[in-house]
Amino acid sequence: MDTQLNAALTQALDGVKHDALRARVAAMSARYRAEEVDDTTLGMADDLDCLAYAVFRMPATYHAIRAALLAVDTDVATHLDLGGGTGAAAWAAAGLWPTITTEIVERQPAAIRLGRRLIATLASSNQRWTTADLRRWTPDRRVDLITIAYVLNELSEATRHRLITTAAETADTVVIVEPGTPRGFHRILEVRQQLIQHGLTIAAPCPHQHACPLATSDWCHFAVRLPRSELHRLLKNGIRNYEDEKFTYLVATRAPVHPAEARIITRPSSPKGQVVLDLCVATGTRQRLTVRKASKEEYRKARSASWGDVWVPNDRR
Repeated sequence: MDTQLNAALTQALDGVKHDALRARVAAMSARYRAEEVDDTTLGMADDLDCLAYAVFRMPATYHAIRAALLAVDTDVATHLDLGGGTGAAAWAAAGLWPTITTEIVERQPAAIRLGRRLIATLASSNQRWTTADLRRWTPDRRVDLITIAYVLNELSEATRHRLITTAAETADTVVIVEPGTPRGFHRILEVRQQLIQHGLTIAAPCPHQHACPLATSDWCHFAVRLPRSELHRLLKNGIRNYEDEKFTYLVATRAPVHPAEARIITRPSSPKGQVVLDLCVATGTRQRLTVRKASKEEYRKARSASWGDVWVPNDRR
């Protein structure tokens, strides 16, 4: 799917002047890093803006959404993607559930035009687009899954609250993805409480339904590594052939949940002869686990563990 998306982006950029695109990418990068909240104007006003977004953000957004969707432990046939931009969530969902039917709700015509062009290259695509403003949008049916990815940071508090209520009443499973920043995490905390109040259970990343142990001292976020194409590096003035996208996410559902024992919430460290894991555990607390080389099987498992993984102690396996 990664290769297909890059090929679709390359095809869409054929004939576009790189200098003009690079200028738009730079402006968009500044807005993204500032996490500007503005739900009254169009963030991508024309076709060139949408191409800039697709190059600058779509590959990373796709990978972050896919990582969050991997935590959905239920069958998914119908999907609503709210504020879908150029379709990153639709690509991610199609890669995991090839027969899924997706409706992308987006207010910006230029984004819809590009999104349709890109996803038309997928042989198994089964998507339709609805032009609507999330401030006034209402659903017309229930679905298995709703995704809201990199959208809440663009909405006012009142719009966010109404949108999450609508999502909780419309879908069996709701997946939220936000930038992996303190402000992104704060929005996730607000959404988490709201979804619990509407009767959904948190399936990931939290291994519990208690108050977040990081709420006052840190922020919960994860990272996914993705390859950069040559054009991607050129337009972003990058040197490395990869980048790490930091994100925070939430999976809430009405389906049965199989709670994790614990989740690794920071990158594991490996001092000599040991592995140190920072864990969020099922009791609703944060714990630090040191696994020493003498614990042979546990040590091997800890050495291969990654940031964001579920952790199951050997005596619980």
